[in-house]
Amino acid sequence: MPAAAPPQVRRVLLPQQTVYRRVYPASTLAERMALLHATALEAMRLYGTDITQRMYLVESSIRRPNKVSFCVAVPPESEGDHVVTLPATPALSLYHHGAYEDLPAAEKKLRAYARRHELTPTGKLRRIYLEGPPQHKDPAKFVTQVALPIEEE
Repeated sequence: MPAAAPPQVRRVLLPQQTVYRRVYPASTLAERMALLHATALEAMRLYGTDITQRMYLVESSIRRPNKVSFCVAVPPESEGDHVVTLPATPALSLYHHGAYEDLPAAEKKLRAYARRHELTPTGKLRRIYLEGPPQHKDPAKFVTQVALPIEEE
């Protein structure tokens, strides 16, 4: 079977999205998965979800990667504690196919692309989970959009 093509970096506009966001310290993948799961259950219980949007994402600072925002899409009319609207933002993006443990390499690729093309990151990284444990038992089949928001030109 031929090797998969390397992921392509693209410029995108991440859409505006209303999310239920909780911020926690999390340094390991296991902690992050547990906290995203807990945040998802809390969001669904309080607000329901907005299935027209990407359901689950995490955002972290490039400088402080262990301070993580766990976000779950909620209906746009939702109001209350921990409900925020993420603005539409330009970003560099690629789709990572594979285990979550390999995501740091995708993030590094986005930062290197930004440097080569003289683009200024806003200081955050976003992982948007498209297909994962609920859909696949094999981590090689997971699909994650990795995005590096950048300043407008």
